[in-house]
Amino acid sequence: MTGSNNQTSTGRARPGRTAATQARKESVLEAALECFAELGIEGTTIHDIQRRSNCSIGSLYHHFGSKEGIAEELFLDGIGRLNRGMLRKIKVCSNAEQSVHAVVGYYVEWTTRNQPMARYLHSRDVDFSPQARQRLKRIHRDYITAVFTFFAPFVERGEMRVLPLDTYVPLISGPIQEYVRRWLSGHHPNGPRKVKALFADAAWNAVKS
Repeated sequence: MTGSNNQTSTGRARPGRTAATQARKESVLEAALECFAELGIEGTTIHDIQRRSNCSIGSLYHHFGSKEGIAEELFLDGIGRLNRGMLRKIKVCSNAEQSVHAVVGYYVEWTTRNQPMARYLHSRDVDFSPQARQRLKRIHRDYITAVFTFFAPFVERGEMRVLPLDTYVPLISGPIQEYVRRWLSGHHPNGPRKVKALFADAAWNAVKS
């Protein structure tokens, strides 16, 4: 007995349907990012996103609940993608200095290639629900833990300073994030690629032994 056409005998959704659902959600998030960039979150309606994503209103409400739900999910998805890419980048590094430079370098390249999403992540316009705030808190905590777990052997070997867990990411990423934020808002004429090495050296000087 196989159940419905969209499920296996265990009751799980078939892989094809799961992939189609994920593709639909990604299409909505891409459309939402375009709308928010052009109109702002307040100025965007659920119908604007629906028309641009070519998705039914019913499907939007089913997957996201509301326009605010789409805004939350877009932010969380963007942070998740950035963090996952960052962790993949540093895990191929062989020493502490290379790893710290990789953090700054990856952030510069990711934000340069993904400027609409980077602006959105820096905008602070999302009104998070309590549930979304908890998810965001977990994302940040998991990322900080993963970064520290990777750096821990370098700290034990004396290549990096022994610092409170929560300080490594702000010390390494904080300055370049602030520069990028101001660049995205038009305050700096020089793109972050031009100052990447400067900020990478500063980050390393902040945490090296």
